[in-house]
Amino acid sequence: MQLGNKVFSLKGKVLFNISGRIRIKYQGIRYISDEFDTLLREISDIYYVEQVQINSVTETILIKYNEFDSIDMISEILESVDHIVDKFSLDIYKNYIEQKKNESNEKYDSENESSKKLLARLVVNGAVILGTKLLSPLNSPLVNRPVYDKFTTLPAITSLALTSPLFRTSWDGLVETKRPNADFLTVTSIIASLLLGNSTSALTIIALSDIAEFMTAYTVERTRNSIKNLLSLEQDVTWKLNEDGNIEKCSVDRLKKDDRVVIHTGEKICVDGEVIDGEAIVDLSSVSGEYMPVIKKSKDKVYAGGIIKNGTITVKAEKVGDDTVISRIINLVENSATQQAPIQKYADKFSNYLVPLNLILSAVVYGVTKSTTKALNMLVIDYSCGIKLSTATAFSASINTAVKNGVLIKGGAFIEQLTLSDTIVLDKTGTITEGKPRIKDVYLANDNYTEKQIVELACAAEVSSSHPLSHCVLEYGKLLGVKTPRHGAIEAVVGRGTYTTVKGKIVRVGNLKFMTENGINPDRGAIEFAEGVTPIFISYGDEFLGVLGAYDKPRKNIKRSINMMRSNGINEVMILTGDMRKQAMEVANKVNADSYKAELLPEDKADQILKMKADGTGVIMVGDGINDAPALSYANVGISLGSKSTDVAIETSDIVINSDNPLMIPKVMELSGATMDIVKQNFALVIGINTIGLVLGATSNISVFLSAVMHNMSTIFVVGNSCRLLFNASLKGVN
Repeated sequence: MQLGNKVFSLKGKVLFNISGRIRIKYQGIRYISDEFDTLLREISDIYYVEQVQINSVTETILIKYNEFDSIDMISEILESVDHIVDKFSLDIYKNYIEQKKNESNEKYDSENESSKKLLARLVVNGAVILGTKLLSPLNSPLVNRPVYDKFTTLPAITSLALTSPLFRTSWDGLVETKRPNADFLTVTSIIASLLLGNSTSALTIIALSDIAEFMTAYTVERTRNSIKNLLSLEQDVTWKLNEDGNIEKCSVDRLKKDDRVVIHTGEKICVDGEVIDGEAIVDLSSVSGEYMPVIKKSKDKVYAGGIIKNGTITVKAEKVGDDTVISRIINLVENSATQQAPIQKYADKFSNYLVPLNLILSAVVYGVTKSTTKALNMLVIDYSCGIKLSTATAFSASINTAVKNGVLIKGGAFIEQLTLSDTIVLDKTGTITEGKPRIKDVYLANDNYTEKQIVELACAAEVSSSHPLSHCVLEYGKLLGVKTPRHGAIEAVVGRGTYTTVKGKIVRVGNLKFMTENGINPDRGAIEFAEGVTPIFISYGDEFLGVLGAYDKPRKNIKRSINMMRSNGINEVMILTGDMRKQAMEVANKVNADSYKAELLPEDKADQILKMKADGTGVIMVGDGINDAPALSYANVGISLGSKSTDVAIETSDIVINSDNPLMIPKVMELSGATMDIVKQNFALVIGINTIGLVLGATSNISVFLSAVMHNMSTIFVVGNSCRLLFNASLKGVN
């Protein structure tokens, strides 16, 4: 499993095996420490195992076992433990991402002051500057006074107090990188101003620096809050339908799963759930990005944040509070601003690398001109502010624009990576196709069972599954009027199918591999039938019963979407599917894909992604987030498409498109391209304008104040350029 740039192997590595003791290492298990009791219990239930210890620090499992067998027993223990640990793979992924996100947020908060604190600093600074100007006739000049006197005036003391955080960060920069950073440059210019007796100039430099920092903080905070307000439910109470049929007002915070909520015209939906009564026109633009309201009626899904434009519906709550899609979107957007893209990190490094240039220029200019003003100009005008601030603003604005249009991007890194990737891999079911398969034909392999009897058995194994093919089996069962027979517990085998017991015999429903792995061998007629459909094989006990042939038509606009992807830099389009080869080929030809891989399990898809990345290919994976989690995690950028994939996709994908329209994929690429273009423009503008400022500062008689104004105006200009992304129309009007 790959998590960001980190790869965890959930296959155990035996560190030692001596005298009835085996120590196995599982990288990543420290992220599921809350599940250790469950792990201990399940591993202890393995035959031969006597005692189990888990060490979260070393990420190892120590197992003591009966030492009466050898290699076969060790192999069996290892395989069993692998299987148990693998069940927690998604939890490992989620907890790792959560920890890294928290670390990133803590680092961001520690390195960046809030806009309120910066505003308070500016008020103090402004008050001291104003007071100094008003009282200046009463003050004697500082130029010829002793050095220590120059640091004891109110402006000097204020300058040192306000600069104290910069002393720490500039020192940390020297220690960590062995070179001065932008804060070091600011500190140097302030100390130089104080030594020259220009304490007011020192305060001015601090004020202008704080203005730039204030703009950074304000931009990030405002973009967070604007999206939070956009998505907020803004509703404290709703109407709850009680068991006795009466409706009462209820606090949204008190709602629980399975509660029935009545929503009227003009009200916001406050839960995720299924409509069980009524009909209404609903605006879901804040969740899905689709601006046209849609009609929602019985059995349709609705999400918190949607607005009832007309009508009344009763919704059975499936998710409430922080578990709703809207709450998870808010959490995602609030944290995405602190997740830096590689180019943002490069911008930080690049601007810091230019700091020594300013110091050298200052020394050279003073040596040539003997002018302290010109030397200070070299310290005041730098490249750091404009590059850092405009880059951060561009990514923040881009993420916000995407969210307003129903696209969730988990950080700037994925915006940049979209422009660097040249291959896109598409899962077939639910991505290229609509994900609404229908049974169109049935192959009967056993004369002892009718079509209705076969479908009854299939429904028993599929009744609790959320897979699209399971739904189509159940829908076909309803069409035939079958009743699901009494059955045992239902078990799912990832990438294979499901099974249960009916009257003491096992019913298996799944793909061909699921059959053959369990000793069931379909006849030639079944294999030939399966080539033209999405096959659902069914067996009962040791008997093969037949195949349900499903068909899922391609999404509207998928072919056009692929053509638009090519115009956005995609050189190869590949389809990965678990379906039979013939059907995969037909779909690939229909949508103009370059290649395809068929009959793949989820782990096979992940392996294919890894192989492509090993060849140096930048890979975008688009799936539904259900069986594609490993492949989505391994890709450079994992994208999930469609409202049905929301639950799992928010946890596993890098970009979540809530709309079912495949045209949104190339449109997100266009937004990413526009973002990177603006970032590059800003680099050129900052370097150009500030270079002109340095030349003027060294060769003309402009004051330090004017130099600082020129520098900060260039920063404001490039930030404004980045803000254009807030109004980018790439994602609007998609149809």
